[in-house]
Amino acid sequence: MRLQDTAALSLRGVFQTPLRAALTVLGLAIGIGAIVAVMAIGQAGQAEVESQLSRIGVGRAWIRPAQGEDRALASEDAQLVRAAARAQDAAVSAVAYRAAPLRYRDAQAHALLVGCEPDLAVIEGLRVAAGRFLRADDGRDLRAVAVLEDRMAARLFGTVDPLGKQVDLDGRRLKVVGVAGTGRGGEVSVAKPVQEERVWVPLSTFQSLYGARVDEIALSVFASADPEQAGAAGAGALAARYGGQYQATTYRAEMQAARSILRIFLLVMSCVAVICMAVGGIGVMNIMLVSVRERRYEIGMLKALGATPIVICIQFLLEALVYALLGGALGLLSGALLSAGAAQTIRIAIPVTRGTALAALSFACGIGVFFGVYPALRAARMQPVDALRAEHEG
Repeated sequence: MRLQDTAALSLRGVFQTPLRAALTVLGLAIGIGAIVAVMAIGQAGQAEVESQLSRIGVGRAWIRPAQGEDRALASEDAQLVRAAARAQDAAVSAVAYRAAPLRYRDAQAHALLVGCEPDLAVIEGLRVAAGRFLRADDGRDLRAVAVLEDRMAARLFGTVDPLGKQVDLDGRRLKVVGVAGTGRGGEVSVAKPVQEERVWVPLSTFQSLYGARVDEIALSVFASADPEQAGAAGAGALAARYGGQYQATTYRAEMQAARSILRIFLLVMSCVAVICMAVGGIGVMNIMLVSVRERRYEIGMLKALGATPIVICIQFLLEALVYALLGGALGLLSGALLSAGAAQTIRIAIPVTRGTALAALSFACGIGVFFGVYPALRAARMQPVDALRAEHEG
């Protein structure tokens, strides 16, 4: 018996009962669709979580006096922390914060004024959209310059180029030398989360307006350096010189917790998807067993005409594979639709990648063949005389 004849018989066996075939395919498609959606959402969620974690402070630490300590930080403490961190590529900046109104002509906005040193651009991962960021000579010469966050620039200037314009800050005129936006830095610090648009000014200029205070020392380390160790070393150096207690804060614990929660969520969703898939596979097995029972006469005739048990087994395995492929294709479509709906709901891109599609189809075929083996073996082991007799008695 030729393979094409066996394949033709398999296709006829699937489509001779269209409603039953459709329900079987639908049951399998639900499981495949669930798996596709879980894989796509999981991959997109993992990428989004890693992106958000990188924004809130991978490789960063913030050093502040411990709660209850009276001594404030000073500008020169940044150099002490830099030396204590022992990282060649460490970026360190003393930082001070203050909420202040900013005005340009008739436009006014509430800003988070950030007095800082040039390294803060590296620490927060700022990208300069126009002009430049603060330089060391701005601080040395006490220049009245400012860098606006892109949202603040749009609020005050609209479509007008802000570079070179003068803005009013508590009665002092500042020249806009740059516009910057957030690259990987979403949180300014543990103490001052971003709520308002920021305006960066040299720390010396900030201190000339509001006093020589520093709220925290921000540092960022790269490569293989550990931000917790660098922060602890900096806090220890401050404590050794001035006495008292200093604390270094990082987001490592929060990052690990977020990753753990994501892994648990994906595990639960994957278990649900596998259960759906198993239910669909059991449905394929059930239909195949019913098909074997209903087609005993056909099996007996094929064997009487010379079909070997292997041919009969292949025929029914092909039927199971057809169910699996149809269910996989429909499940892939439904999974893509579910992913698109989820993307619209949570507002992140959730693409169904080629790897996800191939994995889902391969899994569907594996499930179909696995649950089709027993019915195929049962059909292959059926004796021609018993099959014909059972058909005649039935």
